Amino acid sequence: MGRSSIMASLDLGSSKVCCMIGEISRSGEIDIIGYGMAPTTGIKKGNIVNIEAMVRSIVEAVEQAEQMSNAKVSGVLVGISGNNVTIINNRGVVAIPRSDREITLQDVERVLQVARIVAIPPDREIIEVLPKQFIVDGCDGIRDPVGMVGTRLEVEASIITGQLTAIQNVVRCVQKAGLEVEGVVLKSLAAREILLSDDELDMGVALVDVGAGTTEITVFRGDNIALYSLIPLGGDYITNDIAIGLRLPYSQAEAIKRRYACAMVSLASDKPDIEIQSIGESTTRKISQKELAAIIEPRVQEIISLIYKELKNMNYRAVLAAGAVLSGGGLLHMRGALEMAQKMLGIPVRAARTDMYGYDHTFTVALGLLYYGYKQRSFTERDGAREKNTFSFLEKAKRILREYF
Repeated sequence: MGRSSIMASLDLGSSKVCCMIGEISRSGEIDIIGYGMAPTTGIKKGNIVNIEAMVRSIVEAVEQAEQMSNAKVSGVLVGISGNNVTIINNRGVVAIPRSDREITLQDVERVLQVARIVAIPPDREIIEVLPKQFIVDGCDGIRDPVGMVGTRLEVEASIITGQLTAIQNVVRCVQKAGLEVEGVVLKSLAAREILLSDDELDMGVALVDVGAGTTEITVFRGDNIALYSLIPLGGDYITNDIAIGLRLPYSQAEAIKRRYACAMVSLASDKPDIEIQSIGESTTRKISQKELAAIIEPRVQEIISLIYKELKNMNYRAVLAAGAVLSGGGLLHMRGALEMAQKMLGIPVRAARTDMYGYDHTFTVALGLLYYGYKQRSFTERDGAREKNTFSFLEKAKRILREYF
């Protein structure tokens, strides 16, 4: 990102667009000064299907954030996901030509650039290069080689690529909204900064984000992505099942899901206390939560079974020592969802939660993108203020968001 004191992020989701603005002080600290959200119909199954609708939503979300912050945004860091994202493993090697043989940040940047030189189809573009480990003169398992002495620096890296046209459509939408794209980041990398602990990452953990239209699965081992997959199924399908099963308008089905949904019939109440009015009926009637759960449970089982299908190709029970973390608004609010996921997957499953705003994940990716971009800046500083600034950023974020959630 650029060196402006203003940083902004943009999360383009299936049901909403979120923008967040942060300001970096002269001392290097960052304050969250504004955020905005707008509904959207421009994305389906992780892909942009209506550019004009997406542009309108971006403009609305950014204007809200600008009004709150009293700041003008010129560029944004954008989160991206999609079933067109793939991961390629590659290596890079450079020599350390200087007489003192001390490895510098520039050497790390050089070896990562070499790792980027990989044959990819002309319809794909590199989004990110993630180092798995560095190797100095044959000594492997090194996370940060800067300051070490050696004659040969190697890196094993994961190259994240995306479909060129999908990325171009994202860039086009942002540009038509009057903004520049300062960087594109995989959404799960941004969410990782907020939702996962270092211990979980070291042990191996799956971050499962069940959104409105898609379910994103990312397996982390350390700083590396071992698996990435996007399932074109999410919480909207549950809403649609309710709307069809009870003959309700979609908006009413969504409201009932948010208030009464239970993922397991065995945990639901049989008391008829949910009042509905089906399409074509002149009077209301009451149903029980158990009747509602009978509609919901099969779809939740389908979503979790598809998650299992993606994970089973790897020895995931051994790889995911820390289990799985369930995030997103598609399932997390439902009673019984965690229990069902844990039973069907056979590993520990916890709900994603932050100290900032609990289980409401509206701004998780937008906030994670800011933190991700800020950390990239901090990485280049290499001074004692780095840890202080990171701590300050999170503490200020917590205070700001507690006021509104």
